[in-house]
Amino acid sequence: IKMETIVIIGAGASGLACMNELVKTNKYNIIVLEQSNKAARKVLASGNGRCNVSNLNMDIKYYNHQDPLIEKLIKEFDIVNFFKQLSLKLRYEKNLVYPYSLSSLSVKNALMKNMNNVSYIDNCEVLAIKKANTYEIITTNGHYQADKIVIATGSPASHLSGQNNLKMLEKMNISMIPFTPSLVQVKTKPVFKALKGQRVKGIAMLYDQNQLIEKQTGEIMFTDYGLSGICIMQLSRYLEHLKNPKLVLNLLPDIEKEEFQYYGLEGFFHEKIVQVFKDKNIDPHCLEFKIIDTMSIEKAQVCHGGVSLKEVDENLQLKKYPGIYVCGEALDVDGDCGGYNLHFAFASGVHVANAINGN
Repeated sequence: IKMETIVIIGAGASGLACMNELVKTNKYNIIVLEQSNKAARKVLASGNGRCNVSNLNMDIKYYNHQDPLIEKLIKEFDIVNFFKQLSLKLRYEKNLVYPYSLSSLSVKNALMKNMNNVSYIDNCEVLAIKKANTYEIITTNGHYQADKIVIATGSPASHLSGQNNLKMLEKMNISMIPFTPSLVQVKTKPVFKALKGQRVKGIAMLYDQNQLIEKQTGEIMFTDYGLSGICIMQLSRYLEHLKNPKLVLNLLPDIEKEEFQYYGLEGFFHEKIVQVFKDKNIDPHCLEFKIIDTMSIEKAQVCHGGVSLKEVDENLQLKKYPGIYVCGEALDVDGDCGGYNLHFAFASGVHVANAINGN
């Protein structure tokens, strides 16, 4: 019997998760095409090299869609068992789930374990997909025939993953939400260049037309263009729809005014911050910034956008092209910081593999 050929486009989190599930059955001829020269580059970079793979507080409210299919998919996926089968133990820090080693390289190595059971071709960009009896995939590195295709190309977020991720779908009449940065640093007015790299803990509140949109508590970092840090990036997810956004920081949320007056700025902050705040007469309880823009898509950790969920069925298969599946960041699904995006990448990759296996 001729084996079915399955081509996975993209060797990132979702593509590798799909490949690992499919390999178990020994039923397919699997080809993995990767446009860069290395697999799992974003996995390696994630969580500052520690790779926060999931979150114990898994809920659809942390994603951009309240879609019942996506909800079912993220809730039913057992990430501990998934990595256990790849001999990788996980650990928890509060709600965050990490590899036991706290090293993203362990995650990459676990995901790459089965690579010798597939044909892996890197430096191979897909240019077009043509439908004949089977699918023909035209790449910068030759043509490939596939019975089924898994599109796991990621998004253009961060300079690590390829550009033109979904170019091959543009000619196929598939509705796509344009990629825009989500989880990204913001450009502000004013900018405190002298404070570049200084980190403070506090509450960041995002307003639009003086209405509070969302607030986050955590680390805030001053940069030479504006602000960064996890809580700023979380708030950046809301910017797309806002008219006149501003950030208000409270850098001493637990300190009453009287106590602040007693200790002064020196009692709480690094001397660089003290200097700037004194010069500009800044109250650390209420520090306002107008948001001018976000940094570019290459600097974003994650993007909004991708293939519209209206284009796929419950198996994440394109309704117009049976046998072509889409998973991970190539779909218009994105979540907060804290392991939500990687969890969805792994969950959707495994979901597609199960669909192909007929489970």
